[in-house]
Amino acid sequence: MATFRKLKSGKWQARVSKEGKEFSVGTFRTKKEAEIEAGKVEERIYYGQSLNDRNMLFDDVAAEWFMHKKENVKDSTIEQIEVILRLHIIPFFGNKKIMKVRRVDIKRWLKDYGKKMNEKGEPEYSHGSLIKYLSIMKSILHYAVHEMEVLEKNPADRLRVSVKDDVIKSTKVKYFSLLELNTLLDYMKSYKHQRFEGYQLYYMLMYFLSQTGLRISEALALKWTDIEGNKLTVERQTRRNNGSNILEITTLKNTSSYRTIALDDEVLRELRKFKLKQNEMILGDMSFRQNDDGIIFQNFLGNYLTPSTVRDSIRDYCEKASVDYKGTHGFRHTHAVLLLESGASIKFVSNRLGHKTIKTTADTYLDITEKIEEDELKKFASYTSRKTVSARNRHE
Repeated sequence: MATFRKLKSGKWQARVSKEGKEFSVGTFRTKKEAEIEAGKVEERIYYGQSLNDRNMLFDDVAAEWFMHKKENVKDSTIEQIEVILRLHIIPFFGNKKIMKVRRVDIKRWLKDYGKKMNEKGEPEYSHGSLIKYLSIMKSILHYAVHEMEVLEKNPADRLRVSVKDDVIKSTKVKYFSLLELNTLLDYMKSYKHQRFEGYQLYYMLMYFLSQTGLRISEALALKWTDIEGNKLTVERQTRRNNGSNILEITTLKNTSSYRTIALDDEVLRELRKFKLKQNEMILGDMSFRQNDDGIIFQNFLGNYLTPSTVRDSIRDYCEKASVDYKGTHGFRHTHAVLLLESGASIKFVSNRLGHKTIKTTADTYLDITEKIEEDELKKFASYTSRKTVSARNRHE
């Protein structure tokens, strides 16, 4: 027979008996919730079902969850999860019994991370990082409840990362203004490579990124065969293998990242000129090699460019052109912002960028979309103003 008692905190504790021993099945907000959970446990005891080992260490549960996860997600995602587990979760919870991990412990863990500052006095961990850490924690505990059955409820359920007191969420998007972009592209157009003067690899790459909004990893994996007519198909990306540090071609971030976008006439003309020059160099210079995969943005050795090399090179070119460096992702943001400012719909921009939802696009470019909405509202107000309508009627 289950027993219930109200704690000083106002919550209700439920206890059940098995083989003459009484143990807690947790604390709950209401007595009704406690009765429901206790009923579930007693039913399992009645039918002889195993309650499994509630004294398991969190570390053991996380290890079993990780093995399950490896069968269902990409290798690149598993590498990220492994790092987060090893550095940010296991050191805090690994030696705790799984049943002893309380909601307050998880909240305190998040709060401590939110307070960490770097040497510049800025938050050491971004809001997005904390959301990832909590998401993994929730998934492990969900697995403990529903698959391993070593917990009756998930203590992290409905827990969220605070954005008011402990975490500063930066919403500022770095992008080039149209003037900055043109200044940089003009400089790159006139830049002469010491060895291969006519091969304007970085001009073409920067121009292409600003006109398509592709992620740098997507652009560096493109082949000439991915362009058909005025359509570009995006279906792969480059990445570094953390184990061997070798460049790999992998699948994309998610299903929405697979997309086909249109290229305007000017971009197509620049690409054709670039391809002609590339073929000319391959045929006319023995030291200029052709990439075996027929990629677009190959270096003179016929190799793929790496994101780290591209970052360093673009930073250097920005400095020479007297334009603030915005990161390689800055070109993607620039493309989105210029589209929105030119009047493109948020849905069109979202599809072109390969975002999973329109909400992602709207949230990322919140300041831009709010300004556009404000401008459009002013146009509407001006058009429907009684003074404007009266003046129009007099002229008519």
